[in-house]
Amino acid sequence: MVSPDRAGEPAQQHKLTRAERAAVAALCHLLPSGFRSRQRDEWTADLLSFASGAVTRWRYLVSAAWTLPALRHAARRGGFADLSTVAPVPGALTSTAHLFLLGLGWPVLSWLIMVPLTYVAADVPGRIDRTGALVDPKALWPTNGLFVVLLPLEVLLRLGAWAAILGGPLLLGAFGASGLVLAVARCRRSGRSRLVIAAVGLVCLALAAVAGLVAGLAWSYGAVHPDAFGLDSGRTVAVLGTAAGILALAGRRLETRTRSALAVLSILAVTVPIVHGTTTGAEMLTWYLD
Repeated sequence: MVSPDRAGEPAQQHKLTRAERAAVAALCHLLPSGFRSRQRDEWTADLLSFASGAVTRWRYLVSAAWTLPALRHAARRGGFADLSTVAPVPGALTSTAHLFLLGLGWPVLSWLIMVPLTYVAADVPGRIDRTGALVDPKALWPTNGLFVVLLPLEVLLRLGAWAAILGGPLLLGAFGASGLVLAVARCRRSGRSRLVIAAVGLVCLALAAVAGLVAGLAWSYGAVHPDAFGLDSGRTVAVLGTAAGILALAGRRLETRTRSALAVLSILAVTVPIVHGTTTGAEMLTWYLD
């Protein structure tokens, strides 16, 4: 950024060298498109105002590179009064990203904790070999004494893990519940934005309830055998994880940490059905379902 004092100084008669122009162009390319022209003019004016030689100008360019993260953040947030050409991140884009992070992150992380990590940490194969009996996953979670306070966490993790494994109405319900949580938690957003998020959550919950009711009626009347639905085994989670990865790549106006979280979530989600397809993964899934 240019200092207010220097912005009004007349430029010197010398011109920038080709290397200096290339450096300015490279720095501008790392900024949001609507902010590049403005910042190129300011950096160029600053460099032209230096009469003490190339060393000073290159020091200035290094300092300009150091401020890039702050400039990118301010430009995306619209933090400068004269950033008329830089549009803020659309609320719908941010809300969609947050809904994916919570609605998909909850089932994926729950599955990771309750199935593979618990299977390995509790040495389930070793216990089965030693006792010859099945190991109940619920028996591995401490609930005695003071550990009873962990019961709500266990319920959330189990619901999330089942949503990742079964998909369908449970996964849709996870997105619906996440939408309601976001609507309540994002108190700094406008009332209209929170209302839209809550409406999306309610629609997802309603669809999940209807789908579950239809499936239950079909099973109870024998119209469809339960085995016809089969196990999702994380395939729907993988599809949604792919969508999260696309959002991370295409949503360049999202915050860097949000895009990074979406990318990590995408990788974890895609690995769920891959793990289930392995021999050990199939054993883990069978153990958890039994």
